[in-house]
Amino acid sequence: MSSISRGLLLFLIASITAGCQTTSLERTLSYNQGKLREAEEQRDRLEFQLATSERQQQEAVAELVGFQKRIADFRAKNAALIAENEMLIARPIPASAIIEEIGEPNLDGFDGIDGLQASAVGGMVTLTLDQQVLFNSGSADISKRGQQALGKLAVVLRDQFAGREIRVEGHSDSTPVKKTRVKWASNWELSSTRACSVLRELISSNAADASRIAAVGYGAQRPLFDNSTKEGRSKNRRVEVIVFP
Repeated sequence: MSSISRGLLLFLIASITAGCQTTSLERTLSYNQGKLREAEEQRDRLEFQLATSERQQQEAVAELVGFQKRIADFRAKNAALIAENEMLIARPIPASAIIEEIGEPNLDGFDGIDGLQASAVGGMVTLTLDQQVLFNSGSADISKRGQQALGKLAVVLRDQFAGREIRVEGHSDSTPVKKTRVKWASNWELSSTRACSVLRELISSNAADASRIAAVGYGAQRPLFDNSTKEGRSKNRRVEVIVFP
């Protein structure tokens, strides 16, 4: 083969080889460009999702801050109301204001109850019960006569003074306990026991709710009359039912 023919053959082979290489590179380049576009699209999607998540997070934080502010405002208002309420409760109410609001109570309902004297001052009612009507001598058990009197008293308290605070007070004279010392060590115990007996009778007659009535014994510490006389001692032996405004 001549040198010209060999040269021509080599040129043709080189041309074919170069063409094949170019086609392969183009395919590779096209493939890589497609992958790049896919990667860029995926990046754009992720950036959008990130931006959306950040915006939602900011909105959630702002909403949480708003809730916290509203809760703080509510707590502050609640604390102010509690403080104002406590101040109003602690503030003394003049008796004149009480009387003006509810008026002096009508005591006519207590008329005719055996051994009972009723009085009212500043809206507070004091019901003084003769101890001779309520108890037999040396006893703290309510007598039949006393039960009848307390039954009538309970009706008036229930109908006209519902919801009021009531205190039952037991009082005695200054004569020391002797005959019944085995039961009561002093007039304190005797007056307290008698006050509790009246309290139980009033509760059983539905005169007042048990949460609004209390009993206390004062013994001989609050006399109304002179204990040096028989009449005075007799009047000092008493049970008082106090009905508060």
